[in-house]
Amino acid sequence: MGLYVLKFGGSSVGTTSRIRHAASIVSKFVEAGDGVIVVTSAMQGVTNQLIELTKSFSDLMAHREYDTVISTGEQIAAGLLALCLCSMNIPSVSMNCWQIPIRVTGNFSNANINEINAEAVLSRVQDGIVPVITGFQGVSREDDVMTIGRGGSDTTACIVAHAVNADECLIYTDVDGVYTADPRIVLNPKWIKEISYDEMLALSYGGAKVMQAKSVLIAKQYKLKVRILSSFIESEGTIMTDKTTYINQGNMVAGIAHNTTLAKLIIHNYGTTEWKDVLNKIEQVNLIQIDGGDLHALVPKTSISTVKEILREGYDIEEDVGLITVSGHGFKADPSRLIQITESIDDSIKHIVVAENEISIVAPLQNTEQIVNILHEALFLDAVNY
Repeated sequence: MGLYVLKFGGSSVGTTSRIRHAASIVSKFVEAGDGVIVVTSAMQGVTNQLIELTKSFSDLMAHREYDTVISTGEQIAAGLLALCLCSMNIPSVSMNCWQIPIRVTGNFSNANINEINAEAVLSRVQDGIVPVITGFQGVSREDDVMTIGRGGSDTTACIVAHAVNADECLIYTDVDGVYTADPRIVLNPKWIKEISYDEMLALSYGGAKVMQAKSVLIAKQYKLKVRILSSFIESEGTIMTDKTTYINQGNMVAGIAHNTTLAKLIIHNYGTTEWKDVLNKIEQVNLIQIDGGDLHALVPKTSISTVKEILREGYDIEEDVGLITVSGHGFKADPSRLIQITESIDDSIKHIVVAENEISIVAPLQNTEQIVNILHEALFLDAVNY
């Protein structure tokens, strides 16, 4: 008998019919005699609705009551999926973060999972019950519910998979794996059969919404077997691994990600303690650079209210920016080709940052998608799925 952690994203449980379909996927594992643990996101669109409700009273996101409200979406989805499984004669129980418990530390809206009572979950499986766990959240030592950032159900799934020593962690989404670029804006993206932890991490930080960056870090740390696949169509999906075979085929680039939801934060006289408080409370910070006495960072636009609350003064914000990340292998050793292609695209590109496994490009917001398409055509025109 195998033991599997199945994570269903918001689109996979977005309606009652989709919840039934997710339950049918679970049933196949149960019928095969496998142990199954489910982690679920909120139903598609619910978290955004809850966020809008909080804005009726406050723009603050790093707040106890904000997390109290937006964490309820996963409880609804977990309860409904457990009910659905029970109606199919598959014993199931929903488990909230505080019932296990899943312990977190850090700040509201950006907490980190640091402990989980695996026995509470495994005992259910051993009794022939399918536990359905609320993703995206944990409980602090003060017994406050804290969320772990958008896409956090991926992180919950990976932590659970490690804690219970699962054979595989399956991330069910609305796409059948990882592609060389966002299929919604690029024609003929190539499907990637396998991708390294480092390359997936670069894409996640760069804006790809397939998996939360925190979850990829956990998968890398514990060498988890993670597969990303569709809940809607039959496919083998994309496997995350240590090394990828495409490098041996002479390819340098794994994929391209983009993010149009960022703002450029410039903190003047960054040596003051306040800037550390700001960055610690922001869910994800990209491209921290020091320029003279100023600190430059790309931050989510949704965090601007947090910046204004803490800093008050001594900063500037530019919202007309987009981030493009080219993920691959060995860029630091030989970035010349990528830089040459990039510089020939658009003279409005603000700057390029080269790292070991990625090249990051900051461009005007309105040109971001066009640059992604041009880059993709230049890099993947003759490539096949790999």
